[in-house]
Amino acid sequence: MEMTREEEAQKAYVKLLTGQGVSQRVLVQREFVIIRLSAFLKDIPCDGSHYRQAVDRFIASMDPAEIPAILPVVREFFSFWVRDIKAIAAMSQAKVFNGTTPVTMATQDELFKHWYDLDKTTMTSQEEQVMDTFKQVSMVRGFEPAVFKERMRMAKCLLLSLRQVPYKQSHSYRQMVDRNLPLFNALGSQHTFLSVSREFYYFWRSDMLKTPSAKSPAMQGREMAIAA
Repeated sequence: MEMTREEEAQKAYVKLLTGQGVSQRVLVQREFVIIRLSAFLKDIPCDGSHYRQAVDRFIASMDPAEIPAILPVVREFFSFWVRDIKAIAAMSQAKVFNGTTPVTMATQDELFKHWYDLDKTTMTSQEEQVMDTFKQVSMVRGFEPAVFKERMRMAKCLLLSLRQVPYKQSHSYRQMVDRNLPLFNALGSQHTFLSVSREFYYFWRSDMLKTPSAKSPAMQGREMAIAA
């Protein structure tokens, strides 16, 4: 019987992890994640936008406590699902596939302090420019005032957290999203935060003080999935 796209991607993903020495326990855990995710990927168009929507539905179906451990698998699996050989080779060379779960480097108390101290923190002129651009793009989307305010605070929280990142790479961005995620799990707004983090990635990039629409659809889809 011919394998589905999801089955082929899972086989290739597990083969690479096995070759990099990932333990059997981690392999089983990750295969289980992929099997669950595949139910949401079945029969959808093979692109970043539809993958992101499927991931949103997948995440909404699970316990918030599971999300930090699942996100790395979801991100890594995307390149296998779309059969992006170059991306897989680049990530393999960069040793992205280490089979480990990211460690939260801040306590919940520290994260809450960062959240409540946002209004006291002065931004640089470049940070203000990034936030102003994100605000202008967000305003035309018609969010309710309370939702708009929450999303802007989330973006600022993420932006200030990214101050310590020396290079503007997607891997560093993902790590900082994961670092802050426990805060929003506790606040019950993790899904909104993940949505904001995908969108804000464009504006955080040093060359991205412009709207996502300026990019090609293919690149938009790929980066939205990567930043998820």
